Amino acid sequence: MAKDNLAIKTFEYKLRMNRKFQLACKRELEHSRQIYNAALAERIDCYKVTGKGLNFIEQSRHLTEARTLPEVKSHLRTIQSDALERVEAAYQAFFRRVKEGSAAPGFPRFKGFDRYHTFSLKLEAVRPCPIKGNKLTVPGVGSCRVRLSRPLEGKVKQMRITRRADGWYVLLVSEIPKPEPLTATGESAGIDVGIKSFAVLSTGEEIENPRCIGKAEKELKKQQRRLARKKRGSRNRGKARQKVQLAHLKVARTRKDFHHKASTYIVRRFDAIAVEDLNIFGMLKNPKLAKAIVDVAWSAFFTMIEVKAENAGRRFEKVPARFTSQDCSQCGHRQKMALAIRVYQCPSCGLVIDRDHNAAINISSRAGQQARINACGESPGSVKQERHRLNRPEAL
Repeated sequence: MAKDNLAIKTFEYKLRMNRKFQLACKRELEHSRQIYNAALAERIDCYKVTGKGLNFIEQSRHLTEARTLPEVKSHLRTIQSDALERVEAAYQAFFRRVKEGSAAPGFPRFKGFDRYHTFSLKLEAVRPCPIKGNKLTVPGVGSCRVRLSRPLEGKVKQMRITRRADGWYVLLVSEIPKPEPLTATGESAGIDVGIKSFAVLSTGEEIENPRCIGKAEKELKKQQRRLARKKRGSRNRGKARQKVQLAHLKVARTRKDFHHKASTYIVRRFDAIAVEDLNIFGMLKNPKLAKAIVDVAWSAFFTMIEVKAENAGRRFEKVPARFTSQDCSQCGHRQKMALAIRVYQCPSCGLVIDRDHNAAINISSRAGQQARINACGESPGSVKQERHRLNRPEAL
C-alpha cells in the first residue's frame, strides 16, 4: 500500500506485569537513561575540546564500537539507538529556540532516575505482531499480559514502554489504512479560544472552560503540603510523592478527554475549521493569566483538531491573530479594547455583539479570504485594499 494511503495511529494499553517482567523493564529503562547521559556528556566534552559538536550518525558509530563490551551488547541496539535519537532531538530543539531568540533556550540536561520514564524500540518488518491474545512480547525484555481496552489495528512499527504514577503502559505505533473522508456538511467555523469560555465558534456556540486545575486545586494543595512535611529520602516521602503524581495525572487525563470530545465534535460538524495562530509562549509572560493559559492547553487542542481534520478530509487553517478582537465583523472598523470589556460595540455601524463571537467571525472571514487567494490566485494586496475600502466613511 502506498504511503499516501497510510496513517499513523498509537494504541495505548496498561500492562499487567509480573515481578520478573517489571524488573526487566526497570533494567532496560535504567540502561537507556545511562546511554542518554553518556551521549550528552560525550557531546559536551567534544565541544569543549574541539569546538565542534557531534551528531547522531557519529554517536551511532561510537555505540557500535562500544557494543564490543559485554555489558553494552547484552541490551538491544534499537533501545540504545532510541536514547541517541532523544539526545539529537533535544539538541535540535535547543538550536531552534536559540535561532528564534528565546530568552531561555534551555540547554539539554542530564536525566535523573525520576526524569526518565520511557524506552522505545523499533520493530523489524520480519517480526510478528507483539500482541497475541492478551499477551505482549517485548524483544529482549520478556512478556506479560495487557489490558486490551480496544482492538489493535494495522502493522506495528514501534513500541514504547513507559512508567507512570499508576503503573506501566505500552504504546504501539501502527500504520493503518487512511480512513475515508467524512461526508461534507457545507458548514465552516472560526474558533476563538479564551479563558472565560474555552472556545466560542463563529456560529455563536460556546464551549465552556472545564477548569481542570481549578477543580482539582484543593486536592493538589493538600497532597503537596503533605509531601513538603515528609523527610527527604524516607519511604513516607515516596508514598506522598506518588499521591501528588496521581493527582496531577488525573488532571492531565481529564483535560485530554475534554480536548478529544470537543475536537471530535468540531471536526464532525464543520468542513472548514479556522483558529488563531497564537504566540502562546509570549502570552505566558503575563503572570496573572499564565496559570489559566497552561490549564486550557490551546496548543494541544489545536494539534488534536489538525490531526483529526486531516484524517477526516476537512480543511484546517491558522490565521493571524492580530486585531481579531478589535475589528468589527460587520463593517471592519477597528477600535482598541481592554481585556475586561466583553461586549463589542461598533460606533460606525452600531453592531453590538459578544467580543469572543465577534473575534470568531473575523477568524472565519480571514480563513475565507486566504482560501480565495489560494484558489483564484488573488493577490494578498487586494484583500488589504478591500479592508481599506470598507473602512472609508463613504463605504459605511
